[in-house]
Amino acid sequence: MGFCNDQLNRIEPLWSKMLNHRFLLETRDGKIPDDIFAQWMQQDYLFVRAAIPFIAAMIPKAPVKHWEAHANVIVMLQKELKLFEERAQTVGVSFKNIRPWFTNHAYIQFLLATVAHESYPVAYTVLYTAEKAYHDSWKVVQKGLKKESPWHPFVENWAGDSFAQYVDYLKKELNELAAQAGNTDLDRMEEYFELTARYEIAFWEMVYDGAKWPGI
Repeated sequence: MGFCNDQLNRIEPLWSKMLNHRFLLETRDGKIPDDIFAQWMQQDYLFVRAAIPFIAAMIPKAPVKHWEAHANVIVMLQKELKLFEERAQTVGVSFKNIRPWFTNHAYIQFLLATVAHESYPVAYTVLYTAEKAYHDSWKVVQKGLKKESPWHPFVENWAGDSFAQYVDYLKKELNELAAQAGNTDLDRMEEYFELTARYEIAFWEMVYDGAKWPGI
């Protein structure tokens, strides 16, 4: 089955919890409050911005055959930022002076610490898991969201065929990395696969909990 399918099967309850989160279901059904979706837009915009240096830092560690793909992903992420900016302008959401909330800050630091201190296969595991999570999550939204919704461009971006092909490519490459990895790397890859899924769930929850920092 390969590493990716093995991990998805292993953490299936977590993955199912993510895909059944109220943020996705309310967005799919057209019931998401505008302020809640606006908060997600602001925080995910910051996360996408942070993902660009994460990808860039992977390149020096990557095999040469991955360089072009990572370079293309940086371009893709820049287009995503423009999508966020266009949607924000359309619906009147401001990105001025926004800062990461606690969960978003933690997730961003997790990305950057992983690429700085872990092996390339571990960082690639985080990349695949996050992108797979987004594709699967927005496929849920795609099943019911009306095309006239102002949020439909996000569905087209993450649930479409082009993004699906990218996720399939990541899966193939991660399976190959796992097949060549030693036991220490494999243990870390499994750990970070699950951690990334947990962060994805926490990100959806954050949208409802707000900018809560412990003790403040």
